[in-house]
Amino acid sequence: MVSIGKVKREFPPPAHFIMEIESYSQLFAKFDDRYQSGVFEAGGYKWRLIFYPNGDKKRNASGHISLYLAIDDANNHRDNNWSIYVNFKFFVQDQNENKYLPIEEAKGVVREFNRMKKEWGCDRLLSLEAFMEPSNGYLVNDCCAFGVEVFVIKSTGCGETLSMVSVEPAESTHTWEIPNFRNLAYAGSQYSESFTVKERKWKIKICPMGDGSEMGRSLALYLILDKEESPQPNRKVYAKFKLRVLDHRRINHSEKQLSHWFTTENSKDSRWGSNEFVPLMDLYDPGCGYLNNDGTLIVHVEFAVVSEVN
Repeated sequence: MVSIGKVKREFPPPAHFIMEIESYSQLFAKFDDRYQSGVFEAGGYKWRLIFYPNGDKKRNASGHISLYLAIDDANNHRDNNWSIYVNFKFFVQDQNENKYLPIEEAKGVVREFNRMKKEWGCDRLLSLEAFMEPSNGYLVNDCCAFGVEVFVIKSTGCGETLSMVSVEPAESTHTWEIPNFRNLAYAGSQYSESFTVKERKWKIKICPMGDGSEMGRSLALYLILDKEESPQPNRKVYAKFKLRVLDHRRINHSEKQLSHWFTTENSKDSRWGSNEFVPLMDLYDPGCGYLNNDGTLIVHVEFAVVSEVN
């Protein structure tokens, strides 16, 4: 089943080869067999077009134009078991609009060229009636043009596997004790030492007097993927985790469960947490238990899932 494109292409013309035919009527009258084009290269191989102006009668295609892509015998193959996988597309020029109509043997199909099968194409590319109809613009002043684009599919062996990995309990938690927290009220943002979870380095950021719209009202707490980490450009790391500010009485921990795709770039995606973690009034209220007797604040993070790419 031939697949004829619905949209004609004006630019660019067919990328790999264009076969222009002048005095088509003389060719039509004299050639009851096939015409073989010159050699052209695409995808590292040599090819030819095989053109039947009256149709390939061996394939019962009389009354049509038949067109095939053939791999040339001049190619040097390593052994007799060679195979080349190709997606290709033919074109016929509409000279009335100066555009090219794409035609495929079957839309998106990939064909295997090998020692036993050296050509593929369209037995019935176009009917001769449609080809010679002046309003279609395929044959104008006894001239026409056909083209082809050839895309060789070569496996590079590149790939990746994205996994969401549960973090084992022994590795899942990190605790940050901040002594004399009251003295840090106006010291600006504070960062924990770097720690490792699933072979990634992380930090915790705390803003004692708040952040953004909650400045002066709530404690802000964030998890950060350490800048020492170097995912590939535009590669992100997913984490599902809990952040906690511990009540030293173990009665009423403040906790938020979060998830995020992190990056090390300087953007909002480099950190994730909340700027409304604990109201400052509650944080400094002895009855809430967030600061112990010597003013130490304890922050805790627990990872549930981290992404891995292999």
